[in-house]
Amino acid sequence: MNYAAPMVRIEGLSKFFPGKLNFWNKPVTWVKAVNNINLDIYEGETLGVVGESGCGKSTTGSCITRLLDPTGGKIEYLPRNQDTPVDLARLTERELHPYRADIQMVFQDPFSSLNPRMNVRDIISEPLRAFGEKKGPALDDRVAQLMLKVGLRPEYMSRFPHAFSGGQRQRIGIARALSSNPRLVICDESVSSLDVSVQAQTLGLLEDLQEQLGISYMFIAHDLSAVKHISTRVTVMYVGKIFEVADTETLYGHPMHPYTEALLASVPKIKNDRTVRKINLPGEVPDPSSPPEGCFFHPRCAYATPDCAHCVQELRPVTGEEGHLTTCIRAEELSLRGV
Repeated sequence: MNYAAPMVRIEGLSKFFPGKLNFWNKPVTWVKAVNNINLDIYEGETLGVVGESGCGKSTTGSCITRLLDPTGGKIEYLPRNQDTPVDLARLTERELHPYRADIQMVFQDPFSSLNPRMNVRDIISEPLRAFGEKKGPALDDRVAQLMLKVGLRPEYMSRFPHAFSGGQRQRIGIARALSSNPRLVICDESVSSLDVSVQAQTLGLLEDLQEQLGISYMFIAHDLSAVKHISTRVTVMYVGKIFEVADTETLYGHPMHPYTEALLASVPKIKNDRTVRKINLPGEVPDPSSPPEGCFFHPRCAYATPDCAHCVQELRPVTGEEGHLTTCIRAEELSLRGV
């Protein structure tokens, strides 16, 4: 992996939503869905993003695509054949339009993300029409090529979404995302609503497309097994913060944060090993509008010390492991269990 030139560099990204309102409907508290994170995405890689529900995974993806406007921070994107990055977070809608083709999204629910009043031809060709790339017979030819690429028969382009299965609808969503020839596709829980066998087929399709087209993925998921299968690197999030980043093999085999260890311990296993200690986290995920002081995880952490309640939560490099970052101040002294 070349860590020299990221395609997307996120610095200090934050996204706050209004919490409690006062009598005048002014926010009294703010829900810090994404709280000052730094992250890099490289050309041709698959970056897995994992964490419990509400940790900010999907919000981060929506901010990168500018479906949500960030509260603060930078989203620096390095366009094709350019040496100077562009801060997507600062652009107006008109200035952003040329870059939308390069960053696309595949959504979680393959039915609600497709317009039921549009047939497959119109759904897949909508980005092409938006960017003015194809018209007339050339448009139909491009749609047919995309359908073949994702494993659908072109003669089905006149059908509507309700005529397809869940896996086929997700393939339509993938074809739509690929229609603008993107460099980065953000897959937001794109296999979580599918049957296990269909999940495997969809993951295989994503891998084949990446090999053919050289695109990058940001793969957001709860399923740690799927993330391990498809990802080059993995990012672990908790209450809007990034807790650990490493290449997949290193993170799954040698985690350096207790929260990562707890996540890996939750992966279902075919054979129950009674010699392995199970990890049952006490308490619940903190309220993102009023997270605890210091490390957000310390109230639930079995390894916490008094210093954890007052430490500065920032990513630090792990000694001797290139690209491995963690926020745990005890990372070097703990011996945590991986998969």
